[in-house]
Amino acid sequence: MLTATGNNFGDSIIQLKDYQSDKMVILNGRFQLPTETEEYQAAEQLEIYVPDLSIPKSTMTAVFQHGFSSDKSYITALKSWIKNKNTIVIEKPFILRRAENEPELDFFCAYVPKGVRFDIDALQPTTLTIENSTLPNLAITYQQCFVTEHWVFLAMQITGAKPDNEGDAFSFRLNGFPSGFSANIPFFFNSSTYGIDGSFEAPFTITGNQFQCFGLTGVHYRESYRMETRVFIVK
Repeated sequence: MLTATGNNFGDSIIQLKDYQSDKMVILNGRFQLPTETEEYQAAEQLEIYVPDLSIPKSTMTAVFQHGFSSDKSYITALKSWIKNKNTIVIEKPFILRRAENEPELDFFCAYVPKGVRFDIDALQPTTLTIENSTLPNLAITYQQCFVTEHWVFLAMQITGAKPDNEGDAFSFRLNGFPSGFSANIPFFFNSSTYGIDGSFEAPFTITGNQFQCFGLTGVHYRESYRMETRVFIVK
């Protein structure tokens, strides 16, 4: 667990689950942003100060931003990078027009060194299949999954993710996905990018290789037939 030593935007304790090597840093974790503080409003970019990281600086990656209104939740991506061994930078989030609560940042990202050449071990993709689904038409239309002892990368699109009744939970087992991982990950979807503050999102809970969504309502239910995710998860 990586515990921040400080930041430039006035938040309190920030803890990020981490995997680190000389070739990459993977971070998982979620926290709310204090957008009303003087420090946050004065910051041009967000900086999180941490103990020494395993790489001195990184190329760009992406951190999720969540925004919420009374009946909707939105997700978009923000640029992030390692500035130096003790500083993680995130571009300052834009304020979602329809959001009614403070935005949250969600890390499911990998940072790789900038300006460094090294050999990498080729990973073989893992084939995933859906089993024991509570939705008869649920299917994988795209998948890319790489599994290691310490982390997993999952990119997947599914269709048929709509129960008969609005608000009903649904679940499935993802055969091929390792059983030693657990996380709360976002799936995102929308039929149009015009006039909305990012994509709609559906939260999924992973316990072992069991995936569960606890029910969608309103526009989330109407638009949820096809959805996708793209995350690095630390064990």
